Amino acid sequence: MNTLSRLGLGISGPHATGLVSTGDTTRLLRTAIDLGVTTFDTGPMYGDGEAERRLGLALKGVARDSVFVITKARTWTRDGDAPTPGASLRASLARLGLDHVDALLLHGPTPEDVANTIVGGDLDALRDQGLARRFGVCGRGREREAMLATRDTHPLFDILMTPVTDDDALVQSAADAGVDVIAIETMRARRRFRAPRSLADLWYLARDGRDALANAAPPSGTGIAGALALPGVKCAVVTTTRPAHLHDNARSAGLTITRPRD
Repeated sequence: MNTLSRLGLGISGPHATGLVSTGDTTRLLRTAIDLGVTTFDTGPMYGDGEAERRLGLALKGVARDSVFVITKARTWTRDGDAPTPGASLRASLARLGLDHVDALLLHGPTPEDVANTIVGGDLDALRDQGLARRFGVCGRGREREAMLATRDTHPLFDILMTPVTDDDALVQSAADAGVDVIAIETMRARRRFRAPRSLADLWYLARDGRDALANAAPPSGTGIAGALALPGVKCAVVTTTRPAHLHDNARSAGLTITRPRD
């Protein structure tokens, strides 16, 4: 079974829209593999499954044990019509064209969702059936503490995907508990307005405008190297549409660049 690479590529955002072609997504993923990236993150909420479908197409012909595939499951407290994690994962596997994922993360669960998933045993069944190898939580609030609390009685969750900061004591707590932290949003705070240079840039402009209207808290912007220097952080996942950016991110993550920039 493959392990987390220091840099991961998110197949989400514009990759789940018509702003980026399926061919461009595939070429970017193959470039990532050439650079030493083996971790790929997606989920059914991105383009109503389109991101998962594209990731599956891009991975055709790639040795399954050479990549670490992460997908997510919606939670039912915040999304009342969400399927169970098991039903969600089976639908995701069909879109991905895979027989298992390396990690299934609950996406933005409430603390109650975290506890109920453990009690319900749904994830235990998915592990026993070989459909998911590892489990965790993707979030930024109290669900992180709730996940760590389950480690005392049921160490099922061992991955936490979250924004990180230098003063986030929870990252150290996760490291002490044997949890692998995957950092996200490491570069967003560094974004500056510029005129769109591609259709994909329109997606980022729309996201930033939405966040501004909602007065969303600014992301951490620790940078890839800064995030990976924190205890417990094993991987930083980024989403980009540009091969040049991907090369820069690989360098920041300390990957050995063996091919010239595209």
